[in-house]
Amino acid sequence: MEVTKTGEEPAPSTKRHRPNTPITKGPSVDDFTPTSMTLDAFNQLSRNQKKKVLRQELWDQRSGEFREKQRAKRSVLRKRHKQRVKLGEVPAKRKLDEQERSGHSIIIDMDFDEKMHDTEIKSICSQLVRCYSTNRHGPQFVDLHITKLHERCRARFDKAIADHTEWPASRIMFHDTELLDVFGADKLVYLTADSPNEITELDTQKVYVVGGLVDKNRYKRLTLDKAEQMGVAHARLPIGQYVQMASRKVITVNQIFEILVKFVETGDWKQAFLEVIPQRKFNEGKSGGAKAVKDADGAAEGVEAGDTDEAEVSEEADDVSDRESSV
Repeated sequence: MEVTKTGEEPAPSTKRHRPNTPITKGPSVDDFTPTSMTLDAFNQLSRNQKKKVLRQELWDQRSGEFREKQRAKRSVLRKRHKQRVKLGEVPAKRKLDEQERSGHSIIIDMDFDEKMHDTEIKSICSQLVRCYSTNRHGPQFVDLHITKLHERCRARFDKAIADHTEWPASRIMFHDTELLDVFGADKLVYLTADSPNEITELDTQKVYVVGGLVDKNRYKRLTLDKAEQMGVAHARLPIGQYVQMASRKVITVNQIFEILVKFVETGDWKQAFLEVIPQRKFNEGKSGGAKAVKDADGAAEGVEAGDTDEAEVSEEADDVSDRESSV
């Protein structure tokens, strides 16, 4: 029997052993015959390009089965949710006429399609779905506009989120045009981390613009430069006055939108930041949890909301159409 240096038996291992089951590997690009192109054209591709074609064709073959499983899973979750509503464990979903119009307006500017990779396009589209969901199910809603939705983002919506055409225009409006074609420059305030200005309130006479971009901080001053070129006002969120964030100083588009909506509901920036921003992005005090800034004078330099990065948002859009079934 194995013993430690102190003469005691070692603690039993908690490591789980994987059963001796064979690992099934997928097809290799070396013996794969594509259906979307000729074999000669396929052989002229680099190995990484071949893998991309292989993955896409495998997904096209299996996507139907995957979606059927997802539909079955959502059906179970819907039944479970209805049961919890009956038991009073969760509140019932609000219908359209149960929401109150706040009078505030927010634009998500999607004029950055060419600056994102394909995976980032999927991410930003999923974030837009979450913005709509937030606006659709809260006690109050804002006038949400999506401008310059075109090219790959438009194609993504038309293919993977086709139900967006049935979303009520009172909760989200899509525009193919530039934001200056929707609102006058004197009404716009572009929210960007690079702005030296800081907002303290949200004015119902103004329209606040959020850059619809996932870039992992590749582009500096991008949204500020655009605001200055258009001749519109710009500002940043007052995050540094209320909370101290840890390493990553950027938040996603849907989180910025949720913060704005939460502030509209509560009138409290601190509550909005603490409820929306993930806890792991905050500095932790000795007692754990988010570390709030008690006063601006004693705080470290404020951390501002930056251009969004690809974050914890599912690449596939939430099934929002299921939520509309009760309306």
